[in-house]
Amino acid sequence: MVNRQLIDALVSAAERKWTGAVLARDKKTGLEASIHVYGGGVYSIELDDYQPGFVSRLIAAGHIDAARLASVRPSLDRDSADLMVGRIVVDCGWISVDRLAEYHREYLLAALGAVLKCRSLRVRESKNEITSRWCILPTRIEELVAETDIRRIQFDRASAALAGEGHAGSCVLRPMGSVAWVSNGSPELDAFMRATDGVRSVDEVAAMCGFTRAEAVFHASVLTTAGVVVLAAMPEPPKEARNLRVPEEFGNLTIRPGLPNVAAPQRLAPTPQPAEQAEVAPPRRRAPRRSGAWAETVPLVRPETPRRDLTTEVIARPAARSSEP
Repeated sequence: MVNRQLIDALVSAAERKWTGAVLARDKKTGLEASIHVYGGGVYSIELDDYQPGFVSRLIAAGHIDAARLASVRPSLDRDSADLMVGRIVVDCGWISVDRLAEYHREYLLAALGAVLKCRSLRVRESKNEITSRWCILPTRIEELVAETDIRRIQFDRASAALAGEGHAGSCVLRPMGSVAWVSNGSPELDAFMRATDGVRSVDEVAAMCGFTRAEAVFHASVLTTAGVVVLAAMPEPPKEARNLRVPEEFGNLTIRPGLPNVAAPQRLAPTPQPAEQAEVAPPRRRAPRRSGAWAETVPLVRPETPRRDLTTEVIARPAARSSEP
């Protein structure tokens, strides 16, 4: 089931070949999504309280190693590294524009699918807003909705294989025996395996590696099917307290999933506030945007939250095991 009000607004924008941002505000939480449209086609989405970890994503995919990270770190502002890194790695020749757009598209589909699931939205238009953050080529909304449907079916299958009827993002996985990691030519799968420690949940590993939940659940289901990891715990479904960890959580109030009474490393996430203290965020004031074909948007006004730093460490690859005689 998708929100018809939002679909109708985006279809109307497409028919008018309109340029701007369709703003969808969740009535329950006060969170807002800015869906950017150019000439009627959707090309970017920004969510309140969530910023994709693209530095971590590029590290997990093997495009940035420790040496490359050290070489570009002086060019990366701590607060805007995820916004800047895409252009830097393309300019350095470490990744193609098409590959970067694939990562942007995965994030866009995850975020758009989450917004479309919200039943109670206030939708309005903001004409002529543009952004250069996390962009794909402008795409008709009907095509994106069809992709989100396919993506949801694939996610449901992987989730059922991993957690049955449980909450896949809350699953905690434990490596089997002395197996430290597995390599099949997929850097992302290796990165997921190295971050799996029997304490972090699937969502926590996703946040650490810059994955969407769908990507993380797929990696987890592959590893469990291969017998490399096993399900260590299935906590209760997330409860109320604002802490967005993956783009699929827009419009929900969640706490950090994971093993109960086990403190995960502090750098993985800010400490969640108690459920009874969760409050609906007041409407935010939108700053005016600078114009221009490649202008950066003015940063959105966000609630004061502890800084989440997932971008300055490369997950260490374990020492190679000696080959069997």
